[in-house]
Amino acid sequence: MAAAAVAGLIPVLHSVAGDKSGYYIGRQLWFGFIAVYGVVVYVVRMPWASIHNDFWCHGNITYPCLIECFEKRFSSPVVGIWYFFFFIFLAFFFLMEFFMAQIRHKQTKTKAVETVADEVEEGSMVGIQEHVTTPKKSILNFHQEKMLLLLYLLYFLLQVGTQGVFLFLLIYHHLPLVSQPVIDCRNSLCPGSYVCLIRGTMEKQMSIYTLITLSSMIILFCLGFFIYSIHHYLLKGLSSVKFWVG
Repeated sequence: MAAAAVAGLIPVLHSVAGDKSGYYIGRQLWFGFIAVYGVVVYVVRMPWASIHNDFWCHGNITYPCLIECFEKRFSSPVVGIWYFFFFIFLAFFFLMEFFMAQIRHKQTKTKAVETVADEVEEGSMVGIQEHVTTPKKSILNFHQEKMLLLLYLLYFLLQVGTQGVFLFLLIYHHLPLVSQPVIDCRNSLCPGSYVCLIRGTMEKQMSIYTLITLSSMIILFCLGFFIYSIHHYLLKGLSSVKFWVG
């Protein structure tokens, strides 16, 4: 099912990313991050697919006790959390893309109406047809649209916050699960103490390290875009206003 979802997502992203309009900075980069994120999550989940078979215990242990030891060790859904944060990443991006597209469409229609009105005043019907049939591509101007800029900055803060939580879970919750292959299992339902092992711990650790690297890259890029937007659209705008006033 996950393979079908990733296989269906790639052509959609390819067709959408093929739009070269680039009406805000970093649009193509974020589509690339979505494709990479989906492929990485699909690949790194493979060492965890047979986690039940990789977990076994020494001694004369019954199957219910084995399940109890496994559930005690892996008390939270590891791969499920990975998919959840990938969904959050997608949701934030496509929400921003939706609002940006709506505002861009509204600005395009407004400019088209203004152009038609100007051409009507000049009495050039040929000019009207040219502007109606071949509208110019619009680029969102964050210097003028301050609310749009705040939405753009909010998107980066949300991504940094969610990826920061994901990074914390990966380092302090998921990585310790496979840091020690030998586990001493004791519980009240099963008598005695059992030594349990997890096979393939190195592959599972590398999958977590891969997600840690990807999440760190997203955080760095978000912070970079956030700082650049603040400097380019706010600080430069304020300095230019002070220059003209002075």
